[in-house]
Amino acid sequence: MVDREDFITIALAITGILITLLIPLPIREDHRIFVIAILLFIFLLISFNRFNQRLEGSNKLVNEVNKKIDEMDKRFKTLEDLNEIRLNIRELQGRVFKNG
Repeated sequence: MVDREDFITIALAITGILITLLIPLPIREDHRIFVIAILLFIFLLISFNRFNQRLEGSNKLVNEVNKKIDEMDKRFKTLEDLNEIRLNIRELQGRVFKNG
């Protein structure tokens, strides 16, 4: 989905291009193309900057999720170890009380 800021950026860029193309400004055609190129460059610069900010935010989120997964994995391993110890105790109790 398009964020509000991105929509504003797109609208401003399109408006600038349309103004440059449609309004008969007293500038030469090569200057007009140069102005359009500058507007496109500014639009791309703003878009890529915001995209980079979103990626950094999602990377932080992914790192937090990975930390939580690692913590849960450690807990799961300790639970597996506890279950294994319980089974060993039951097995030893069975051997001791059957023989005793």
